[in-house]
Amino acid sequence: MLVPFFDIHAHRGAPHSAGASVIYNVLPLHEKPTSVNTWISIGLHPWYLTEENLEPQMDVLADRISDTRVKLVGECGFDRLRGPAMPIQQAAFERQAVLAVRHNKPMIIHCVRAFDELQSYGKRYAAKVPMIVHGFNKSPALAGQLLRQGFYLSFGAAIMEETSNAAKTIRQIAPPFFLETDDSGVNIQAIYEQAAFLRKMALDDLKDIIFASWKKIQLT
Repeated sequence: MLVPFFDIHAHRGAPHSAGASVIYNVLPLHEKPTSVNTWISIGLHPWYLTEENLEPQMDVLADRISDTRVKLVGECGFDRLRGPAMPIQQAAFERQAVLAVRHNKPMIIHCVRAFDELQSYGKRYAAKVPMIVHGFNKSPALAGQLLRQGFYLSFGAAIMEETSNAAKTIRQIAPPFFLETDDSGVNIQAIYEQAAFLRKMALDDLKDIIFASWKKIQLT
């Protein structure tokens, strides 16, 4: 079987390689999947979270989480630069983590300047459900902390810049990790090629490892 380029986190409209397996991010109150074959993630992104819409968004998530197209809960998480007060973000994350555990769905996580908050929840949930920090572009030291606590990391277009923290980190950590396009507009094949270059490994070997890692963390 030809192993596809697997893109764990993407937004609609970005370019994709033919035959790539893609998980598209969906906002509960704004978007609906257009194809029965589309893989999606759905969750309460802190940018679009308010005290008033927390319950309506949770209702949609609870209603749709059993859909076989839903592969991940999220992106959800914490953001100190854009989003509601931290107690609201914490309440939303806790409730999504409980749902993810109940339905055996991994979580895809957004985190900006709030890794202390994230790690406190990781201590409670990372052993119960896979938690993937998307778009990681922080230090190798922080990456090590997260990996030891049971988190997974996903890297995006930031690795194209070889002096970025993302590139430094991916050189130092061994798979399993994941790759993504997010909203970058960079083709997933180019991101894989750069990751293989940074890891000094064959592209097909990297594809095999990442897709096998994805199959392993799928709980349903």
